[in-house]
Amino acid sequence: MKACIIGYCGHWYHPYSILNNMPDVEICGVAPGHPRENQVSPLDPSVPFYTDYRQMLDETNPDLAIISPVFGLTGKIIIECANRGLDIFAEKPVASSLEELDAVKRAVKENKIRFSAMHYLRYNPAFYQAAEMVRNNAIGEVKMITGQKSYRYGTRPEWYGDRELYGGTIPWVGIHAIDWVAHFSGKRMKTVTAQSIGKDPEMAALCQFTLEDGVIASVNIDYYRPSTAPTHGDDRVRCVGTEGVIEVRDGKILLINKDGCSEYIPAEAPDLFKEFISGKDPIPVDEIFHITGAAIAARDSADTGKTIRIEDGKEA
Repeated sequence: MKACIIGYCGHWYHPYSILNNMPDVEICGVAPGHPRENQVSPLDPSVPFYTDYRQMLDETNPDLAIISPVFGLTGKIIIECANRGLDIFAEKPVASSLEELDAVKRAVKENKIRFSAMHYLRYNPAFYQAAEMVRNNAIGEVKMITGQKSYRYGTRPEWYGDRELYGGTIPWVGIHAIDWVAHFSGKRMKTVTAQSIGKDPEMAALCQFTLEDGVIASVNIDYYRPSTAPTHGDDRVRCVGTEGVIEVRDGKILLINKDGCSEYIPAEAPDLFKEFISGKDPIPVDEIFHITGAAIAARDSADTGKTIRIEDGKEA
């Protein structure tokens, strides 16, 4: 199998490091997705470097594309690669507007390619195992979910200040927590009402979702985590059910139900990319598209001050 890498923003290095250690895989090239990208991680010097990813695709004819450019270009490059018949493992969000998301859906489905996205935090051991416990009825019927993503801002690329290239803090950071809402609940999101503060980029946001069967959820996102904090991020989920509550924080699972109070520190979970490269579909493609649409609708709600229907992106 021949694989190429387009863009080196986000989480591209994880699939690259796995592919680079697979003897039956040739990494046939790497190229930026945009001139303003900065290469920050080491590459094997034997991997050919191209300044133009289209030239790389023309000359190398790969089977698989790892797509991780400046975030606002991901959908455009997905469509180009899908129309060439390449399998794709892409950074999230997989589109920057609902119109582009519809085009991504068509390109993926019409070309019958294998496709997945870098929703890595779903496969963090604590979040993965907590969701398994919820599906195994540890807390009864899910009624409410709250999720948190808090990061240090630190030093970020200057294109974070360009909405066209960055795409927005809710789709970039908040999509992880929106993914948890979908994964823990097993429900589709119907509407979202969101607010954000700061501009280019937004520094904090709150999103409130209604889901199928009366489930409610909220997500809070910020870049205000102090530099003195012991970790770069503070990720949390609290899931409330009819028979208990489960929380994830600091790599731990805290469960309260009819059996009492328990604490777990799970050490293992499947690897998202390894699952994909082995031929499995670790996240259903339609679920990826739904989560992406919910994140875009939440950003648009924060921009307009309107409650947005997730199905069609229109005012509720």
